[in-house]
Parts: sequence; C-alpha cells; structure tokens
Amino acid sequence: MSARFARDWWLLLVAQAISTTGTQITVVLLPAVAILAFGSGIGPATLLLVAEFLPAALLGPFGGVLVDRARLRSVLVSMDLVRACALAAAAAAIASGVQSVWILYVLAAVLGVASAVFDSAAETAIPHLAEDLDRANATRSGLLNLVRVAGPGLGGLIIAAASAWLALVLTAATFLASAAVIAAATAPALRAKTESVPERAHRQLTDAIRYLRQDLVLRRSLLGTATLNLAGSGIGALFFVYAYQQLLLPPGQVGLTMSAFSLGAVLGAAGSAWAARRLGTGLACAVCASVAAAALFLIPAASLGRPFEVLLVYQFLFGAAATAWATILLSLRQRRTEPALLGRVSALVNAVTVATVPVGAVLGTVLAGIAGLTTAMLVLAVVAAATPAFYWTSGFRLVERIR
Repeated sequence: MSARFARDWWLLLVAQAISTTGTQITVVLLPAVAILAFGSGIGPATLLLVAEFLPAALLGPFGGVLVDRARLRSVLVSMDLVRACALAAAAAAIASGVQSVWILYVLAAVLGVASAVFDSAAETAIPHLAEDLDRANATRSGLLNLVRVAGPGLGGLIIAAASAWLALVLTAATFLASAAVIAAATAPALRAKTESVPERAHRQLTDAIRYLRQDLVLRRSLLGTATLNLAGSGIGALFFVYAYQQLLLPPGQVGLTMSAFSLGAVLGAAGSAWAARRLGTGLACAVCASVAAAALFLIPAASLGRPFEVLLVYQFLFGAAATAWATILLSLRQRRTEPALLGRVSALVNAVTVATVPVGAVLGTVLAGIAGLTTAMLVLAVVAAATPAFYWTSGFRLVERIR
C-alpha cells in the first residue's frame, strides 16, 4: 500500500468515526426531542424507529447503484452534507416555533437513507485503499464500536446542555466535519468516476441480486446475517423490560452488562483478523456464529438464578463473537464480489440487515404478549440457533482455509 493510499485509508476511517458519532448522537437526540420538547408519547417515539429503518431498507439498494456509478468520494461527501442540511433544516423549523413530530419523522427517514448509502460507499472504498482487508476491517470495526460506546453519552450531554434546535445544529456539525475530512482524500480510486452503465437502476439491482443468489458463500452469509439479526432484534426489543421487570435488576447493573457488550465488541473486532488467519475465513465465521447464537440462550437462563452475572457473561460473549463474525463476513464479501458490483451487493446486504430490525422487534413483542418474556427470549434464541447451520457446511466452512 503506497503512502498516499495509507493516508487516504486513515482519512476514510476518521471520517467514518466522526460520521458514526453524529449517527449515535441522533439515536438519543431524536426520541428526546420528540418526548421532552414536543411532549410525544411512546407511540410517536417508537415510530421514529420505523421512520429511520423502513426507508433505508427500501431505498438503500438504489443507493448501491449510485455507489457503483459515481465517484466514491463524491458519494461519501454528499451523504454527509445531506445529513447536515437535514438536521439544520429541522433545527430552523423548531427554532421558528414549529413543534410537529412529523419534522422528526422526515428527518429520521433522510438520516436513515443517507447513512445507509454512506455505509455502502465506505465498505466499497475499503478494498481500494487497504491491501490487508482483514486487518483494515478489524481496525475499522474496533474504532466504530468505541464510538458507539461514547456517542449516546455525548448525545445525552448535548441534550442536557442545549435547546432542541441547538442540539440539532451541533449534531449537524459532526457530519460537516466528516465531509471535510473525506474531501481531503486524493486516492485515484475515490476520485475516479465509474464507467457509465446504460441499464436502468432496477436492472442493475437485478444483476446484483442474481450475483448474490448464484454465489453460495455470499448467499449463505446473507441468510445467516438475516436470521441472527432477526432474532437479535427481537431480543433487543425485550431486553430492558425483561431485565427490569422480570429479573428486577437495578439500572446500574443493567448498565454494566451493556458495558460488557461494548468491551466484548471491541475485543471481538481486534481478534477477528487473527481468527480469520488462524482458522480460515469460513471456519472462523462458523465458530463465531455458533458462539454468538449459543450466548443468546444465557438470557432466558438468567431467570433461573444469578441474573446479573449470567447477563454479564452473555453480553461479553455475544458482543465479541457477533462483532468478530460480522467483521470477517465483511472482508469475505469484499474479496468475493466483483468490484463493479460491490456497491450494490453491499447495499442489498445492508438493506436486509436494516429491514430485520423492525421485523424482529415486532416479532419479539408479539411473542412476549402471547407466551411471556422468558419464553419469548427462549424461542428467539432457538431461531438464532439456526444461524450456524448456514456456515458449517463444507461449501462455506472451507472457504479461504489456506491463506
């Protein structure tokens, strides 16, 4: 990797860290504005989640077409500017006296779509800037997980110290900073425009879907991701109610379990490159997916006794295994996908991942209403247990075994 490419890799990484900081702030900021500034109840606040994820799942794949056809640097900068302008426009409306939750719904949708396109472009850019994909993605995952730890806390501080409109303006500044950093990149691969493709967007998406279907490894990786994310999202929707009402844990202990997840995620990202080299990519995916799926059974097991200690172990194991698994899968997808299709394939995978969040949350809520919290957690853990089956077959397990 040349010196220039090394510099641009770090610029991309820093820009992603800054952009992710802004995204994590909005996770706390938008519900807080809806509830504290607008006086909304739980229904409108919950719909913010749908407003963010549903448009991203539907429109994100078309963003992948843009990633494959336009200059990567231009896409990254544009998505940062779109998010900054959307936040600034919402801030101006609120400062002028408008207090409609629909402002936040529109804002959430714009942020969700722009973030999805930004992430697909960043994942597409990495192979152009880094020769060692395993190490590059491990570094990226570790840094972004650290940011995800600090981001919500920073959002809470901003909300406590500033009015709603000013908090939105301050958050917009993070995306402007990210745009400025990535705009300084000079790598030819980021500045070059992809050769124009005459087919329409839907036809180009069809090509990417066909590519995913025909590649057994990519197909199995997508199915495994969807299965585990569906179950994990259902568990996530119930986790706090389960911890507080069923297990009667105090907030301090619940917070410590979340910290254990963050610590596990950082260590899992750091160890993902080692695992891929030591075991081979396919076997490493199978092992990490198995550990992550098995860890979910510790949640219903916490109702049997010593709930704090059991959940602490669960969060650490799941954070480490799931993060390592996702990081290894990203490197695998980047290596196996034709460069001309990588933006679209990444966008399709990310769209499936995003779509499973609200679906899993609804599924978990329905199961809890029918069978109770503990049983719902157990059923969802059983669903997640199907994930390793996609990876233990020889067609996947032996992928890149000899490095």
